[in-house]
Order: sequence, then C-alpha cells, then structure tokens
Amino acid sequence: MGVRIAIASYGTFEQFIHQIKPFYSEEVEFVILNALFEDLKDEVRRLEKDHSVDVFVGSGGNGRFLEKYVQETPFVKVKVTGFDFLLALKKAAQYGKCTGLITFGERVPFVSSVKELLNVEVTERVYHQSSEIDQVLADLYNQGIEDVIGTAFVLERAALKGMRGHYIWSVDGVKTAVDTAVQVALAKRQDAKKAHKLASILQTIHEGVIVTDEQGIVNEFNTSAEKILKIDRGDVMGRPVQDVLPNTRLNVVIERQREEYNKIQDVGNVKILTNRCPIFSQGRLIGALATFQNIEEVSEAEGKIRRKLYTRGFVAGTRFEDMQGACAAFQDIVHIGREYAKSDATILISGETGTGKELFAQSLHNESDRSRMPFVAINCAAVPPNILESELFGYEEGAFTGARRGGKKGVFELAHEGTLFLDEIGEISMDIQLRFLRALEQREVFRLGGEKVVPVDIRVIAATNKNLWKMVKEGKFREDLYYRLNVLAIHLPALRDRREDIPLLINHFLREFRPDLPDGKRLELAGIPFLRAYRWPGNIRELRNVVERMAVLYKDGMDAERLAMQALSVNEEVDGGWGWSSAGGAGGAAGGVAGATGGMTGAAGGAAGGAGGMAGATGSMTGAAGGMAEATGGAAGATGGAAGATGGAAGATGGMAGGAGGMAGATGGATGGTGGIAGAADGAAGIAGGSFGPTAPPSPASPLPLSSWILADRQRRERDEILLALRQCGGSRTQAAKLLGVSRSTLWRKMQALGILANLK
Repeated sequence: MGVRIAIASYGTFEQFIHQIKPFYSEEVEFVILNALFEDLKDEVRRLEKDHSVDVFVGSGGNGRFLEKYVQETPFVKVKVTGFDFLLALKKAAQYGKCTGLITFGERVPFVSSVKELLNVEVTERVYHQSSEIDQVLADLYNQGIEDVIGTAFVLERAALKGMRGHYIWSVDGVKTAVDTAVQVALAKRQDAKKAHKLASILQTIHEGVIVTDEQGIVNEFNTSAEKILKIDRGDVMGRPVQDVLPNTRLNVVIERQREEYNKIQDVGNVKILTNRCPIFSQGRLIGALATFQNIEEVSEAEGKIRRKLYTRGFVAGTRFEDMQGACAAFQDIVHIGREYAKSDATILISGETGTGKELFAQSLHNESDRSRMPFVAINCAAVPPNILESELFGYEEGAFTGARRGGKKGVFELAHEGTLFLDEIGEISMDIQLRFLRALEQREVFRLGGEKVVPVDIRVIAATNKNLWKMVKEGKFREDLYYRLNVLAIHLPALRDRREDIPLLINHFLREFRPDLPDGKRLELAGIPFLRAYRWPGNIRELRNVVERMAVLYKDGMDAERLAMQALSVNEEVDGGWGWSSAGGAGGAAGGVAGATGGMTGAAGGAAGGAGGMAGATGSMTGAAGGMAEATGGAAGATGGAAGATGGAAGATGGMAGGAGGMAGATGGATGGTGGIAGAADGAAGIAGGSFGPTAPPSPASPLPLSSWILADRQRRERDEILLALRQCGGSRTQAAKLLGVSRSTLWRKMQALGILANLK
C-alpha cells in the first residue's frame, strides 16, 4: 500500500500539485481537499475516521484551519521562505514599485529586512476571516497598489477587482513540504509496524507484562498478565499500579531506578516469579516494566524439559576450544585428544581427581563424527553396586521387585550411535566387569530379565583416578578388561605439574564468577605468587572453588594477597595444614623458605637473610625445627622435613622426589638439587645455584604462618634482585645501585637489613 498525502487546496493552488507530481512514484498518492477554511472540517473528520490518509498538508489560511481540525494524523505546513518572497517580489516589481502583501493571521517575519535590502515599498496587511479580504484589497487599491502577493484565495479575490496577483509560494517550497510529508508518512508506517509487532508479542508471550509511565500509571497490561493475576485489563489501565497490585514494587523500582530480578511475589492466592526494571530513554526515566510467571507453571515446564532431555540423551557442552591451558604439556594432550577423536576406539582417561576428565571426554565427543548424537555419562562410584548393573544394561518389565512397567533402557542403549562415558571405572565390581567386558567386545547387551540381545553402536570413553594396572596386580580389576579399555590412553596432568596455567585458569574463573571486575584487578588476583606455589591436591576443581570464594569475598579496595589467604584458609583447615610444592628452590626443604625451620635460630619467619640463610642455621643446629634429631648420617643441612628420618632415606627425606630443589637419593645432606640447600656450601646466604626462584612455602609441619611466609618471600625476592645486580656488575655497589634505580646509600641499607653485607665479608 502506497503513501497517501491529503493537500488542502483552493482555486489555482492545484497547479503546484500537478507540477510536483512527476517527482514522485506511483507509491505516493495525492488526495486534493478543494475547500476553504471552515468547509474543510467535515472532510478532515471523515478521512481521519476512515484512516485513509497518512499525512495532511496545508498552506496559508487553509493550513491554519486544517491544523486545527486534524486530531490524530500528522500535519505538515507549507512554509513561506525568504527565497519564495523574493521571487514573488521580483515579479511584482516588473509592474511598479509599490506592492501589497496580504497574509492570514500573522505577518511574514522577514519582510522588513527585505524591504531595507532592496529599497522597495511593500505594504503589509493581515486578515483573520474570509469576509475581511475584500475590504483589505479595496484599501490597497485606493492607495494606488495594483500588485498583491498572497495565497490562492487572495489572488482569486484580487482578480475580481482588476488587481494583479503573485503567489507567495514557489514550486520548490511546496515540494519541500510534500517531501517532508512523505518522510513523515513512511516513518509513521514504520512506527506502526513496530508497534503492531510489539503488541502482538506482548499479547502472545507466556509471561505476564505490566508497563507503567514515570508516574507509575499502568499503560500496558497484556493477556498473560490477566490470566496469571486474574485481573481484567480494563480495571488496570490508566490507574496507579499500587492501587491495582497492593504489594507491587514497581513504584519502588521507579523511585530507586534499580532493577530487581527473580523475586517471588504473592498476588492473592497466586505466587509469581517476577523481574522488574526501570525504563530509560536518552538517559531519562520514562517508566518501569515488570515481567512475571506463575511459579507452578515454571516448575512444571522445568520438569517437562528435564524429562524430554533424559529421553533424548545427554548433551556434551564442552569443546577443546573451551578448555583452558597454554603450557606445552597440556597442549600436547589436546593435540593427542583431537587425533583420538577421529577414531572409534575405546579411550581410557587417567588423572587425579579434579583434573577435568569428564570435560575432556565431552571435548572428545564434540570433536568426533558422533558429535550430533547422545553423550551419556554415568559415574560408576556414585551408583550403588546393586543398582549399577541395571543402570548399565537396563532391565525388562518384571525383572525384579519395583521394576518399571515396560522396562528401562540402560546407558549402553541410551548412548546408541553416540558416546558412553564411564567415570570412576575402577569402582565396578568383578561380577559387573565380566558383563561389561562382553558388552565392549560384542557391542551388544542383555537387559536384566531379558531374552534377546540388543545391539548397540557406541564409542566408549572410560576414566579413572586410580592405578588400574596396580589393581590388576592386586586382583581387584580384570586384566582382560584392562587391555580392552586401555586401547587409546590419555593421562591428564595434575595442576601442580602445569603451574604456568594457574594464572590463566584463575583469570578464566574470575571472568565467570565476577565479570564486573576490571582486567587489571583480575590479572592482579591471578598473579598472586603463593596461589601458584600451592600444591592443589584437588586440582582444577579445588582451584575453581577457591576462586569462587575469592569472587564472593572480594570488595573494592581489598588487598589481593589477604583475600587469597582468606579464601585458602578453608583449604588449610580441610587439608590439615598448608601443603606446598617447591618451584625452583629447595623441594620440601625448609632451607628454601625465608625464615624457615632449620635455618633460623629462634627467628622463624622474621629474620632477614631468608632461605636457610641465618648463620649457624645450616642444619647442624641442635633443636632446629626441621629436626635432625635421630638422623643417622650426620646430614648437616637437610632440615626440610627430615625430622625422624633415618639419615640415609633414599628418595629425599625432604620430600619432593624429583623436585627442582630435589633431595632424591640424598642421605641427610646431599646437595642434589639445582636450588639445593641440603648441605649447600652457600648455606647461610641461600644463593646457591637456582636460588633465584620462588621460595618453597611453609610445609605442613612448619609453624611458620602464611602471612610471615609472604613477607619473607618478598624479602627473598628483593634479596635475589640485589645479589643478581651485584653479580652482573662484578660486585660494584655503585653500578648495582644504578642498575636497580636506587641510591648507593639506600642499596647499602637494604644489603645490611637483608644480611647480604655479612655474607659478603
């Protein structure tokens, strides 16, 4: 349907309409209202009632009356421009220097300026009723003025008196008005279309919707709102919302200009779940919106969805792209996983608890050709042994007391053409292992109580946090099943073996739990040193819990390290003490801890000198907290956890076998590690070999509090920076001070405080 423009015309004004018509396509239709002043009223009312035109256009006196009569439809007035007046004046000047200008209701504002500019004489007259026009013309004629400028009505009456008339408008002026009218009509059509769509949405959506203006007056109340609240729309519209909903909070939302989500509200005998929010337009409050649902219906719908998803099988939500890890070891595993996903062979995923075995299995499924088929997971340890068999293989009706009518499919059948993920596979009994082995080999199952074989096309992925081969040797796991499962094997590393990924994972979890945190704050929290040094026995699952705890506790301005200490304190209680791993220093040896046991005579945690470095604290100290009492072998420095050890315990009595500062094979005091402190010749200074790395945090046996360790760790790092600068500068304090960006006296004081001067003597 095209645009319809109604133009109020009179007499010869219609010629302008014919001149501009060629500029418009057939989509624009002109409706001519050939009437004058009061006679326009009935025609305008009829057109508006029928909604048969989009915009009204009028000029002069007719335009004034038209604007008064139009109620709902947009109106555009043909305006007289200075250019139009100049053209009319130029035509009139051909006949004489005196010209009359006649307008309806008001004067043309720029006439006096034009008169001064052109030095012409223009006599202005204004009339207010059609009956006055003849007298106005007579007055001008009696003054010797024979040329007048005005509208079509004025020119018609002037011609009857023998006067020459000149139109006050130009073709361009009329066309400009019509262009505006077309644009208004198109915008109106677009707005109407949007309004219709919005109205349709409001009346068809399941949620109830109430909209108010900024005063809280209801101006929208949809059909669902009527059904849920059992209130007629007519009783609500145009009334204050608190009058029709006594316990509403929309008025509070308007007052506070703050959203409220997922709030339970009682309306009569109905409980609803509602969301409320203020509505803004260009930064100004213009109203409020509430959407709500009947809680009973929400619960019923959720149940239906759950039942439907169960019948269709589960969906794997994680992909390899979603898994966080940048270290080479993790990326190698992902690469292997992508290759394994191309095969239908059985995969065995091993790894400690919390390393992400199920997420890895989901990623394998989504990377495979079975990604559009079901991913069915079952935790074998979570299902009681007497039920596990029926969950795996299903059962027929009447197979046992309480069996469902019609029987039930097991997970093997539910996973048909997809992937079956069996977590904690090491927990299944020997009896079930035998049936499981047959199902894997034959790709067919017998339901309990059944009489026929059900073939299945599945890809099996199993996971365990136990050593299955050890279980095989102990007779707790079938050897033939082990080999059937262990076709393609993947071992997921513990978090302590991929420490470079810890900041990345912390940042990822902070984005999930606190998306409002600035990037800088997230990076600060992710970079806390002792979070990277902690041994994380629960791996990524434990890390996620700690980060969520940090996200909940964090408030603007909080100290990052104090926050992490508070979040980790729960783990300390559960773990029975801080469990740490060495990273570049003394693995498990207290000699790598600033102020650590065995290194400080009565000054655990406080004395400068750090890292096993206090004079007289090289492990030969009787009464040293790391204790060499009873240690045979005379280990003069193996204080890091050798208490009670018999001097030659192979495997490093300090604890981190194979660790960076390791004491593997050290009998009491062997200096086997790169950061080694056990019996180290550098002992008191603590600067041997790899001492430039994170100091090992306090061991479970250490009385050193975490806060003291943090302080000591900062002192150690500052000490290491000074020692490194001195080495680079050949021992020159002047050059080292320049390199560090401090004065020579400041460097001297720091060296004295950190015990560096004494060690250099």
